Amino acid sequence: MNAPVSIKQLAEPPPECVPRKCPACGDDTPARKGIGRDPWHMAQCGACKFLYLDALPVQEAFEGEFAWDATFVAEKKRRRQAQPIVQWLDEKTRWRLHVFPRPETRYFLERLARPGPVLDVGCGDGGHAMRLPEGYRPFGVEIAPRLAAKADAAFRTRGGQCLQGDAARAISRFEDRLFRGVMMNSYLEHEFWPLQVLKALRPKLMPGAPLIIKVPNAGSLNAKVMGGNWCGVRLPDHVNYFTWKSLSAMAEDAGYKVRAPFGVNLPTNDNMWAILTVDSSPPERS
Repeated sequence: MNAPVSIKQLAEPPPECVPRKCPACGDDTPARKGIGRDPWHMAQCGACKFLYLDALPVQEAFEGEFAWDATFVAEKKRRRQAQPIVQWLDEKTRWRLHVFPRPETRYFLERLARPGPVLDVGCGDGGHAMRLPEGYRPFGVEIAPRLAAKADAAFRTRGGQCLQGDAARAISRFEDRLFRGVMMNSYLEHEFWPLQVLKALRPKLMPGAPLIIKVPNAGSLNAKVMGGNWCGVRLPDHVNYFTWKSLSAMAEDAGYKVRAPFGVNLPTNDNMWAILTVDSSPPERS
């Protein structure tokens, strides 16, 4: 694995930086992987081998200073400075992304869920859910206040709404068996407690409703070659780094059956998708 890039901080880290146990199993014996910058470092759990950041700003910081919409521009500038040739080539060859049809989280939802109320967790400004066809009634959860307000205004035009705040608590406010499908489109890598959120969603799903997850693939060939320069490394807002094995294990721990869409999760793809449905049997792992 390549040595990590020397990264200038996006902003001075807040003094309230807290250590973090493994979000997958709760173990507190991580081994750092040599990728990161003080005080944010990627670590691997000593028990279950999950990859995650072992120290984080307090969660409230992700509603303001470290909200995705606040860090996106600064992160793009940092990458241009750190890897000018790579980033120039990437920007000049964006056409390559449209040579073949690209998988989209909402497409999987359309194929698997009938029109009706659907939930987008980490919905941003609501743009992804609003591209669903008429008949789907979008609801959302978003931690960044500015984005949540935009999503709420959009969703209300179709009979839905967006709740702002911590995902697990916001999800608990919805009635049980409400949603015909759920999307997590580039969200779970940002979530402090992903296992708890997956568990919180189970009673909110109608029987057979799919949960579609898209996350960066930390097991991809590019991730292995690029190391700390991999496009999926974003500090401190990417706090979890999933492989197919670790994503499947977490989904099963939360009580879901999990499968991959056919022909999508290739080793060369920096992202991966999973389709979850509720397992009627109790989860084997706590």
